[in-house]
Amino acid sequence: MTASLDYLFQEWHLLGGAVLLAGANTVESPRPPEEVIAESTLHCRESGRLTWIVLDWLIDHVSEIDEQALLRKMAELGELSVLGVLCDAANQFRPNPKFERLMRGCKPHQELAPFFYRVARSKLALRLARENSLEIFRRWNYLCGELRYMKSDVVATRV
Repeated sequence: MTASLDYLFQEWHLLGGAVLLAGANTVESPRPPEEVIAESTLHCRESGRLTWIVLDWLIDHVSEIDEQALLRKMAELGELSVLGVLCDAANQFRPNPKFERLMRGCKPHQELAPFFYRVARSKLALRLARENSLEIFRRWNYLCGELRYMKSDVVATRV
């Protein structure tokens, strides 16, 4: 099943994610977190909002993840390089052996590319991503400097 972004946001809300919903929730019960994470990795590159929601959830709920189930779901319908970025970033904020093990099951993107698709469509944004790309993203063969913004807004409030 390929869920829409709206459906994924609703599932994240029910799983305890920091999601503000504009309308009524039409999802009665979310799928297991491993399935929602795996499917979300397919959409993170098109939605910064989804990326930060998944990252925030991983940081706070890593103990709830069944690593083997997540890696199985990733093989079915996920993007391993995106999971690698998310686990790497979460591990930088709150180190956890689960993140390390999950990263070992991931592989970098096949070629260097902007993490967010919208960046690839803008010459200026692409240039800035190349010039300011963070090492966390580069390790997974992506260009992105946006975690800095999250760090100053979200991560600073977590300390």
